[in-house]
Parts: sequence; C-alpha cells; structure tokens
Amino acid sequence: MQITVRRYHRRDHAEVLRIAVESFRGVCMDENIENQFGPIVQGWQEHKREIIDYDLTSNPGSAFVAEVDGRVAGFVCTRLYHQRSTGHVANLAVASEYQGQGVGKALMQAALEHFRGNDMRYARIETLEQNVKAQKFYPGLGFKEVGRQIFYFMEL
Repeated sequence: MQITVRRYHRRDHAEVLRIAVESFRGVCMDENIENQFGPIVQGWQEHKREIIDYDLTSNPGSAFVAEVDGRVAGFVCTRLYHQRSTGHVANLAVASEYQGQGVGKALMQAALEHFRGNDMRYARIETLEQNVKAQKFYPGLGFKEVGRQIFYFMEL
C-alpha cells in the first residue's frame, strides 16, 4: 500500500470532516458530555466538524492529508506556538478502513517535519484516557506522558 502525505486542499474538506466524525466516535469529549447531559445545542458530530473546519479554514497550510490510491485516508491539523517553540497536533484521524496500516504514522511524521521546518523545538498532543489506541501510538513515536487532566461539566 502506497501512502502519500500532502498539504490539505479545499477539495479534501468534505472527506476530512467525514473521517473526523467517524474516527472520533467513542473518543471525543463532546460525545462524553452528550452521553451524560444529552445534546448540547448541536450534536457532538457537528461541533467536531466546526472545530476541524476552523483549523482548516484559518490555517490550511498547517493541515495535511494522507492519500491511498487517490483517496483521502486520514488527516492531521496542526498549530504552531512560536513563543513556546511548540508544535501542537490539534486533530489526527484515520479512516477506519486504513487504521493500523501506517497512515497515522505517516501523518504524524509529516506533522513533526512541519514543526521542525518552522523551528519548533517541542511537539504536543493530547488524548482522552478512553482512547487506548492513541495511548499506545503516541509513546511509540517518542511522546512522553506529562500529566492528566480532568474535565468537568455542569448544567446551569
């Protein structure tokens, strides 16, 4: 299988958002909130689309897609924090049919190269405790766990 990683293009938009909703099911904070409180104005899927759409629209040069046989197989959205010399992987997702085949690793390598090319010294990424795959994947790339955060939510 040949994986090609390239910069995001507007024509990828619909497929990136589809992959995001598919891939974040079961490992998304907004879904956790809905599971306890019900839908919050809009469903978690729409909120996830909005978050990723924001990164794609406001910073398309820091987003990458992986293609397999001409199809978008996954994506990564990144952010650069120059004052902290830190690159942030904001969202990474791989379509279910391509998971476990090196697509995520290729996307992360592209993100890390993007960080290095922009003089970042550090890279960061977060995941939920329930995302067992990510907890195995990120340390395999060299990331070290530095802390855990507890999310609280309440109805007013």
